[in-house]
Amino acid sequence: MYCKICGKDKAVLNILGQQICKECIEEIVETSPWDETYDYYKNMIRIILGYYISEKHLLNPVN
Repeated sequence: MYCKICGKDKAVLNILGQQICKECIEEIVETSPWDETYDYYKNMIRIILGYYISEKHLLNPVN
């Protein structure tokens, strides 16, 4: 499986239905708001949450 953040073929964890590698998760956890990569990771998490929300929206049994 490929990591949604770095794109590398590594051992990944399934978080909110998206594949993220352990190295990226550690990098996200260790990033402070003053780091240069903070905005990049913030936007990636926003996109992943968007996939999660839109998938839930499509699973509405009423439709």
